[in-house]
Amino acid sequence: MSKQKALDVLKTYWGYPGFRGLQENIIAHILSGHDTIGLLPTGGGKSICYQVPGLVLPGVTLVISPLVALMSDQQKGLEGRGIKSYHFKGSYTPRKLDEAFRNIRFGQYKFAFFAPERLNSELFQEYIKHADIGLIAIDEAHCISQWGFDFRPSYLNVHILRTLKPDVPVLALTASATPRVKKDLAEALLIANAKVFEDSIRRENLHLYIKFTPNKERQLFRLLKRLEGTGIIYAKTRRSCESLAELLQNNGHSADYYHAGLLPDVKEQRQEAWLSNELRMIVSTTAFGMGIDKSDVNWVVHWDVPDTLEGYYQEVGRGGRGGQEASAYLLFHQQDVARLQKGITDLPDPIKALEFYNKFCSRFQIAVGTGEDTAYPFSIVALANDFNMSVPVALSYIKLLQHRGYWQFQESSQIWPALEFTSKPLQWEKLQRQEGELLIQLLRIYPHAMHQPARIHLKKCAALAMLTPQQFERSLSYFEEKGLLKYLPETSGSSITLMDPRPHKRHLHFPKSFLDSWLQSKVERAQAMLSLLNSEECIFIELSKYFGQSTEVQPCGKCSSCLHDHYPDEHKVKQLLSEGNTIDDIWFDLNCSVDELRRFR
Repeated sequence: MSKQKALDVLKTYWGYPGFRGLQENIIAHILSGHDTIGLLPTGGGKSICYQVPGLVLPGVTLVISPLVALMSDQQKGLEGRGIKSYHFKGSYTPRKLDEAFRNIRFGQYKFAFFAPERLNSELFQEYIKHADIGLIAIDEAHCISQWGFDFRPSYLNVHILRTLKPDVPVLALTASATPRVKKDLAEALLIANAKVFEDSIRRENLHLYIKFTPNKERQLFRLLKRLEGTGIIYAKTRRSCESLAELLQNNGHSADYYHAGLLPDVKEQRQEAWLSNELRMIVSTTAFGMGIDKSDVNWVVHWDVPDTLEGYYQEVGRGGRGGQEASAYLLFHQQDVARLQKGITDLPDPIKALEFYNKFCSRFQIAVGTGEDTAYPFSIVALANDFNMSVPVALSYIKLLQHRGYWQFQESSQIWPALEFTSKPLQWEKLQRQEGELLIQLLRIYPHAMHQPARIHLKKCAALAMLTPQQFERSLSYFEEKGLLKYLPETSGSSITLMDPRPHKRHLHFPKSFLDSWLQSKVERAQAMLSLLNSEECIFIELSKYFGQSTEVQPCGKCSSCLHDHYPDEHKVKQLLSEGNTIDDIWFDLNCSVDELRRFR
């Protein structure tokens, strides 16, 4: 395939005169039919790397991604350019699945997006096997590594695509990966001979500042007076997001918060307000910004220290995506250091984590040998209260069990309404005629609900029964009270999906080798973050070391470490003091040695 054809596609659909960075090399390698791993920094144009060859190659490009919101954004972007794409979301009956693949085949669709969980379905696999596939693209590919910072057990099934389509080239994309994760990618995806294209960690237009301050609030407000344009403030917890956004609003700033606990329509409204610059800043937990194509983010602030360097690098990379100069500030104090140190020593008890698993299954009435591929919605706060533990402890158990591959945790997910029959049609004969007919009708539409929870289309079912959705839900609740079925209403919140049927207690365990490796990786990531906070070396060089890139490069000359002033100008310090600035203000602004400043008191 010619490079010129790829360039023509880029110009036609995106209006760009040429490719950036390693994009051209990655695309050329894919078009020659070879498996490829692309490591491009956030804002490096990863989506172009599969979208352009997807339009050049015949057939459909399969895109696997972990987040529904990220896939929706990518699909909207393609549709906006007149490129037909399909997004598999919600439940699919065999008939609906057949219709979807027929539409893809005959409707000239070029892209099909889906979450890795889809591959649990043998029927879905069968359709993939017989579909005309030109390229397999795996976004956020680091999720496949058990020792990566964002492991998702569902990604372990992605290798099935290689066995179904052994001759189709595979492209694995992520922003960054340690040497261990790079090795895992090639092995787990069955692309051992894939060529790795790795862009430099360094972003020339991104200025990184790590600032210690005993008074974060004061320095944040001083900083915001100087920062121009739109930005993101990252906080660690939902409560921090809410309280900080309220503080900013009360001080006249155009700000709001965003986290997994918000209802979908509220999330969408706030994201749109920020994207259109109606809202200057968004205070968010870490997931915000993934896949969002906003080029004019001029600054990023970390109110809390991230747990990992992968998380830190991914989040600061959301600034300056349009090529403009951008700044990223990490504010920390002694409590942040103490929290990271505590995370190394206060590790979850494996025995109690297994007890948590059994309690969870009992809470949701999941019998041994059942529960596979079913999403169980819950409130993490309510669950922690019910189990008499703190939210952080509950989350530590949930994440340890996820690392072992027992389940997949979704902090933010929309659970579609579902029902499962707990009675037989023979028992319905004694009901009033209208009630019995409704149950028979539901059984015809969802026969598999006799054996497991089945997602239902509430509005369509209500229309068939000639009821309003509210009346239909009341009927389902009535049937549930009678013990005829189990109804799970639509919810938005956290959910857990079991990767396998619930095992018997004697088969539920953590092997010592797993615990040792898990502990080592957790400690290494925390220590790397602590090392960055204490380092006097160029921040980009520190990041290059961690990600296994060459450190034989010049310091960036722009970060807080490179600009550190050991001996501040005496006249400047006295002038700032006379203007009412505190020692902490001067230390923060001049980026100098605090020991030198003490002599000016």
